[in-house]
Amino acid sequence: MNKEAGGDGPAVWVVIVLYNSYGDTAACLKSLQAATYPNLRVVLVDNGSTDGSGERLWQEFPEVTHLRNELNLGFAGGCNAGIRAALDHGSDYVCLLNNDTLVEPGLIEPLIDRAAATPQAGILGGKIFYADPPGLIWFAGGTIDRRRGFTGHRGQDLTDAPAFNTAGPVDYITGCLFFVRAGLFLDLGLLDERFFMYAEEVDFCLRARRAGFICFYEPAAVIYHRISRTMGGAYRPLYYYYQIRNLLEAYRKHLGCGRLSIPMLKLSWHLAVYQGCRTLRARRTGAGPYLLSLFAGWLDFARGRFGPNPHKWLA
Repeated sequence: MNKEAGGDGPAVWVVIVLYNSYGDTAACLKSLQAATYPNLRVVLVDNGSTDGSGERLWQEFPEVTHLRNELNLGFAGGCNAGIRAALDHGSDYVCLLNNDTLVEPGLIEPLIDRAAATPQAGILGGKIFYADPPGLIWFAGGTIDRRRGFTGHRGQDLTDAPAFNTAGPVDYITGCLFFVRAGLFLDLGLLDERFFMYAEEVDFCLRARRAGFICFYEPAAVIYHRISRTMGGAYRPLYYYYQIRNLLEAYRKHLGCGRLSIPMLKLSWHLAVYQGCRTLRARRTGAGPYLLSLFAGWLDFARGRFGPNPHKWLA
């Protein structure tokens, strides 16, 4: 890590955001110590941790650039602090990486090579496996259903297969591994901090595509995801709240229409009904908080109410 002094190749800054998660973050940083790319710098943004994890990691990984936000600014705000540091130091590429991941030593090289070979690729991502069970895919490129607003991961919960080894354009790249040309942040601005967490990468991908860039999947870049440890599981009510609120805002910005316009009401209907039915199928009992979270997310979107979750019952 932090091998930029005399390193060959474009400068890459890896940005990791920490919030009260020492164990996963330490494992992620240890995996990055084996990275083979020579011009690599890692910045860890402590997003207002209250459990001492930031200070502990500062002592254990002095080679990492450490930043601290006094308050939890969410994933978007934490990443933006790291992105600003990267831009200030002249980085060529910025790689956002979830703190609950483990990386292959050769992660960066195929992303650099693909970016060089594909100038129109503004945002690149790789193949992401679940850390457990091994061999099971979590992400092999993102899809967006423009008519109904759904987002999805190609290959999710499937065993790796040749079909997932083909590089090419995709609808969006997950923020779990988000490799971006630094100039794109200068041209488009940073992540939208109103989202706080979830869908900020969908919004940024839509902005980049509108500017003429493509999102590109490179399967030779591999990481492993210890999924949603900081949220206590991907399907808590709070997840649904942020997802429906933020996805709708990302689509609204892209379409350039009002929050209660006909296109947004159609998307709201599809997203709410789909997620509601999915929740009822999965949870025949105890579905109430999940359905309420969907309604709260839609209502806050309609009101233009963003930032951190304001509902104490969802905490």
